[in-house]
Amino acid sequence: MRWRSRRSRLRDLDAELQAHVEMAAQDRIARGETRDDAERHARHDLGDLTTIREVAGDMLAREWLEQRMAELRYAVRGLLRTPVFSATAVFTLVLGIGAAAAMFAIVHSVLLAPLPYGNPERLVAISMVDMRSPELRHILQPPGAYYTYERLARSVEELGFYRTGSANLSDGGSSAAERVTATWITASTIPTLQVSPLFGRAFTRAEDRVRGPDLAIISERMWRTRFRASPGIIGKTLIVNSVPRTIIGVMPERFQFPTGATGVWLPARLDRNNRGVGDFSYSSVARLSARATPNDAQRELASVLPRMAESFPTLESGSPTTAWLDQARPTPIVAPLRDEMTGGIARTLWMLAAAASLVLLVACANVANLMLIRADGRQLELALREALGASRSRLLAQFAGESVVLAATAGVVALAVAWAAIRALVAVGPADIPRLSELSVGPATVGFTAVVVVAATIACSAIPAFRIRRTNLSFSLRDGARGETSGPARQRLRGLIAAIQIAVALVVLAGSTLLLRTFHRLYQEQPGFDATNVATLRMQLPFARYGQDSTAVNFFARLTASVARLPGVRAVGVTSDLPLGAGEWNQRSYRVDGAAQAVSLPTRTIDDGYLATMSIPLLAGHGFDRIGAQRDGEAIISRRAAMTLWNDPSGRIAAGKRLGMAPNGPSFTVIGVAGDVRDRDLATPPAATVYLAQSVPIDPVIEPGARRNMALVVKTAGPTANIFTPVRRIVRELDPAVPTYDEQPM
Repeated sequence: MRWRSRRSRLRDLDAELQAHVEMAAQDRIARGETRDDAERHARHDLGDLTTIREVAGDMLAREWLEQRMAELRYAVRGLLRTPVFSATAVFTLVLGIGAAAAMFAIVHSVLLAPLPYGNPERLVAISMVDMRSPELRHILQPPGAYYTYERLARSVEELGFYRTGSANLSDGGSSAAERVTATWITASTIPTLQVSPLFGRAFTRAEDRVRGPDLAIISERMWRTRFRASPGIIGKTLIVNSVPRTIIGVMPERFQFPTGATGVWLPARLDRNNRGVGDFSYSSVARLSARATPNDAQRELASVLPRMAESFPTLESGSPTTAWLDQARPTPIVAPLRDEMTGGIARTLWMLAAAASLVLLVACANVANLMLIRADGRQLELALREALGASRSRLLAQFAGESVVLAATAGVVALAVAWAAIRALVAVGPADIPRLSELSVGPATVGFTAVVVVAATIACSAIPAFRIRRTNLSFSLRDGARGETSGPARQRLRGLIAAIQIAVALVVLAGSTLLLRTFHRLYQEQPGFDATNVATLRMQLPFARYGQDSTAVNFFARLTASVARLPGVRAVGVTSDLPLGAGEWNQRSYRVDGAAQAVSLPTRTIDDGYLATMSIPLLAGHGFDRIGAQRDGEAIISRRAAMTLWNDPSGRIAAGKRLGMAPNGPSFTVIGVAGDVRDRDLATPPAATVYLAQSVPIDPVIEPGARRNMALVVKTAGPTANIFTPVRRIVRELDPAVPTYDEQPM
């Protein structure tokens, strides 16, 4: 019995009690009592009406609950008698509800949940756009911008600068070093995010200075794994890039900044007294003032950035800062930190969530159709029950009970499936998914699943209930249900459900077709290189041991020579950046003779064997000489760079031209033009790229130095799986303190 019927019965009880009081009062009035005395005595004789009403209400509630439990038991028995139908319905709903629950957990954790920092709505990311870049690429920022913003910006309450890279950890013994993700931060970064260390403390401004103490803060994950959750971790020594550092703090697991992969934080040690703007290698996070908006901050930072030249008049190359500001026209971009962290994946996640919703809709339509067929097949049974006195509402409650049992069972199983899927994604998912470690099936996901279960219950029971309400069951009893299942009304209802299923299926099919078409087109795109039997792995040389450019160049020369002698190795080379990879581009400004404006182009450092190993063709000119033996001032450019700089599609005109690093940097002779390579992904056009040699600079003041973080590429005669072990052995023989990482086939 429904809640409205219960209220009606309580009203009937009130009316009956009032009638009893009235009759007893009339009897007393007939015996000579006044009306007031008669009603008072009648109520006294009958008892406390409120208590009677409460007792009756409790009895009705128990009766209602017993009826619902009986209906559920009957529904369970009925479903157990038809195990194939029940299993099919539950499995179908598990697919739909599980997909929806898993996608909700991902979307909620990545896109909707607030960042695990203090007052996250006021946190913003500050980036910079080089207006000379043909694609208006974001570039990293120099320390001069940090000090300028910190001194002049009023819309920013707190500001932190940071850069992320890799670091080599060792215990100082003979064991091999371990590579971890490290982030160099200013002392203001952790206070900006308003997260307190789990143990210890953060860096102070006095420590974050040139030649300051060698300190480190580690993650809770590293504390638990590498140090076995030692309670005396504060004060212990950790060797980072061959430098002993004292651990002063442990950040909690929720501090996933800038990514969840970060294992150690080190002081940035920016030089405030340096008259140069510093190295363009930093990103920025800030906390807005109380009433400021991102647009307010962006306008203010754009107005104060030109004043950077007042305190920092030169670039690292020695050229004037004002010249760079005039030519590059750098523009600050301020965006909410959450948007900056998730912007690259938000659209994909919403599309996947929409697809999961369609899967859920199809699942509900399928189960509703199954329930409708089941209802048609049970009309004789329902007619008999109605003839024996069952009300139409009791008959409808039977289908509602079955829908509740099916949807609830599917909901519980779907939650387990979603939990397992999320755990698997956290364990083996791509590292570039933001906030990956925060994924979980929490209360929000459980609540969402409960809402979906209720909706599925209504969807699965509404159509059979609508059919039964409009069916004259007496005809089924009289005719034995013959001919009833194929009447025009039933056919129309089934046709409507089938139309809904087909419509949703067509939407899914259309989306899948477009996705496959896109995949096919991307598959046909030429990346500009041949990745067949190419293995890649990276390594980071610690600056403390390889501070001289010559030592870094010599290490990679010895490495490539040793790897080239391995059996089955056809070619080997090194590069600072792999194609189709993530991360920030090393942008540099170049100027050609007669050009009014400089052009910002991505720049890669390679050796003499890289182009051949990757099968990148040389369209004109020649490649670099043996590593370490390059002549001064040589460069190779891509075909698109030849088009950008000299409008030369063939590369023949560009070969032999001079290319200067703006504004007053070194000049390079273009010795070769290579084919275009898709650097970011197959959907993005190739970038105009400049290749410089991994060599010792003649003039370190104005020339780029040798790179310490390089990727080794090895082309083998067969599968690449067996090449990593001997390469690791060679690296360990050259220097046990240098670990390899990101080992994978190209």
